[in-house]
Amino acid sequence: MSMKRTFRAPIRHPGAGAINPSLWTLESPAAQRAAAEAALSAMPASPGLLRFSVFRGLEDLTLFLLSQWTDVAARDAFLAISAVPRASVDEEVPGIRRDWRKPASPYRGFVSGEKEEAGCLVVVHQPLLRPDPQVQRDWVDTVLTALEADPHPPSGLLSATFFLSDDGAHVLNLAEWTSADAHRAALRHGTDPRAQHGSIGDSPLWRAVRSHPGIRAEYEVRRFELLGAVEP
Repeated sequence: MSMKRTFRAPIRHPGAGAINPSLWTLESPAAQRAAAEAALSAMPASPGLLRFSVFRGLEDLTLFLLSQWTDVAARDAFLAISAVPRASVDEEVPGIRRDWRKPASPYRGFVSGEKEEAGCLVVVHQPLLRPDPQVQRDWVDTVLTALEADPHPPSGLLSATFFLSDDGAHVLNLAEWTSADAHRAALRHGTDPRAQHGSIGDSPLWRAVRSHPGIRAEYEVRRFELLGAVEP
């Protein structure tokens, strides 16, 4: 079965029970574009694959690659043979630095009432102090409690979907925003000094997000735009 190209890739796929997200860093804008195209071309139509998407970092030379799968078994069966498509990408674009890969499963999410198209994907990568599936869930619950209780939800936020890494040591929030500028503006609302990238709220509930005892102080926030996706 051949893969078909699409330029819409909603994060909230109703059939997705597992994801394989990864972050790459390239040496130049040309290498960034070439690696994205090579990855899209190399992805095979594997059993259980729903969509494979590649996003370009808006402020650096990164790529965020996201494959969405029906379940963990289908994803892991592909990962066992993924060295083949990876080798073809490396042959076309040498020098790729693969920063991390965090196989994960969806836990909870938030959907706003805004109906606009997503123009920016914000990836929040939150490491825990130590692996603990209960802390993963509790921290996500804390974030969503703050977000859902906010009388003025951030303008431009369309959805936030939280994924728990298989190793129990990380949480990923893949948030769809109308634009990168909307996200930047929202982060200026909070004043918590522990929020190194800014905060979209300043209530006690939002402050509880950063003071949670199970998370590391250092975390990643990166903004991306979709370059393309393929589907079976």
